[in-house]
Amino acid sequence: MSLHYNVYRICVSSISQPLLKFHVTSREHSLSTDAADSDMEQIPSDEEVCVASLADRDSVVAIDDDVYSGLDYLPATYPSLVEGPGVRGYLYKKGGRTIAFLHTQLVDGGRTLLYGAARVAPEYRGSGVFGRFHRLIRSKYFRSPTICYMTCTVSDITMTTIGQKLLRANRQVAEKKMASVELTSFDVSFKVCKTSTRFPGIRTLSTDDMTSIMSCEDSRLHHLFPERIILDLKPYRLMAANVPLITNTCTHRVFLATDAKSPPLDTGLLSVPTVLSSGSYFTCSKGTRYITDVFGEGSEEELRAHITWHLLRSADVGNGNVVFSIFHTRGLDDFLTDLGKTFPLRKSSLSYEKLIVLEEEFCQRWNDPVTSSHVNSSHPIV
Repeated sequence: MSLHYNVYRICVSSISQPLLKFHVTSREHSLSTDAADSDMEQIPSDEEVCVASLADRDSVVAIDDDVYSGLDYLPATYPSLVEGPGVRGYLYKKGGRTIAFLHTQLVDGGRTLLYGAARVAPEYRGSGVFGRFHRLIRSKYFRSPTICYMTCTVSDITMTTIGQKLLRANRQVAEKKMASVELTSFDVSFKVCKTSTRFPGIRTLSTDDMTSIMSCEDSRLHHLFPERIILDLKPYRLMAANVPLITNTCTHRVFLATDAKSPPLDTGLLSVPTVLSSGSYFTCSKGTRYITDVFGEGSEEELRAHITWHLLRSADVGNGNVVFSIFHTRGLDDFLTDLGKTFPLRKSSLSYEKLIVLEEEFCQRWNDPVTSSHVNSSHPIV
């Protein structure tokens, strides 16, 4: 089994800096850090953990060249996995060779640690290396007084395999279903349709619009985000502090909304969206992967309009083959089947069908950890 926490996405010098160093004490290898705890896990002397940098891209990509059946985002998005607000990437090395990688990001104003882009070399899977790696990183963040939660997303396949083990420490907070098709961006049908298609009621949301939405505590938005807003397989709480993280991306994300005829929100948004969607894309070995996240039930006409808009955009930005995926709380395979009558879509068989969000709660650090604003969101690990 490939050890990937999601199906996910730190400014350091241009060379890897050892985060954890090791020395031999008696007949055991003990972990030595600037703030080492006596009960920290011991690891072999030829292994080390480093903070990843841009210069480490090739060694990280080389860990596994067959990830997600040709849909691996890491090669195209690597800079965002090691640099950015609250971001850290970590390397696990053995004998100087990089054998594992783990990406983390502080979200929700610094109170949630998000795990992602985890991978380990095939020959070390099942050896305990990745579990040791994960525990070492987790122990460093666990000592931070500002972090209350750790979260990750896993597939339904992972839950079937090790779900019971994961649920010992985590609770399931959200679930989304996925539907996928493939298309050829050069097909003339998409170009012709784009010039004649109209999308009444749909508008593109600005950063200010998203700030209004993410700042709103109005219960009228519960139909959109009952638990979290999940974008590109990453979960976020409805907080204004997350807006820079979800809008400034290397995956060219856009947000759309269909507005209801309702009173405006207190935060300045014109009205409450009945349907909100997000679309982003990246290049991969299979061509282009376009991910559409849809929020809200809406009418069939509204949902179809959002899906069609993103489908046409995927054909516009793609360069040949495009794998188009939709994530929603219910399956939207029927919409794609129906759109297949208009567009030349091909069935895409991916290995998983559901995305599950897991969360581990450390403790109640203050009375209201979700809305408090006094948290320092800097990383506990330099």
